[in-house]
Amino acid sequence: MTMRRLALPTVALSVMLVAAFLLTIQTSSAQEVSDSDRLHLWNKCRPTDLMVANIPDNAAAIGLTKDKIIVAARSRLRAARIYSESRTETGYSHLVIQVKMTGLVFLMSLEYRKAVMDLATKLSGGAATWSIGALGQHGHNAVFVSSHAEELVDTFIDEYLRVNQEACEKR
Repeated sequence: MTMRRLALPTVALSVMLVAAFLLTIQTSSAQEVSDSDRLHLWNKCRPTDLMVANIPDNAAAIGLTKDKIIVAARSRLRAARIYSESRTETGYSHLVIQVKMTGLVFLMSLEYRKAVMDLATKLSGGAATWSIGALGQHGHNAVFVSSHAEELVDTFIDEYLRVNQEACEKR
């Protein structure tokens, strides 16, 4: 009976130690920056501009405006110190937020666009290199929809700063 009492805490402790070890491995590997990450988000920690596409007319019916989305997104980018309207500073990069609504359903997308060069043609231009989206029911609540814009921008900021960390530390 003493063996069983001793074995159960020992097994539980072992499981917790293994779980903590695996979590540490997962966290550190999640922080690694791959070539794919660099292709999608690397920009020497330059700030980005923000563009919000025209909001559909039916969004006004629930109180959702382009200005509300711009203010929410821009304040987060400014807080992260990665916002500018200057093309010289941004290197022509920008975030584009689009909202579409049909009935009670909304679709939101955020794209990071930056200057890229096509090796085959040697032509360069802007292209979306990273994107994320949200889909849901708005329930006639503009705050609910704009909170999704904030979450998407927060996700972008986390990923952008992770990929550009070394360059951002030198700024």
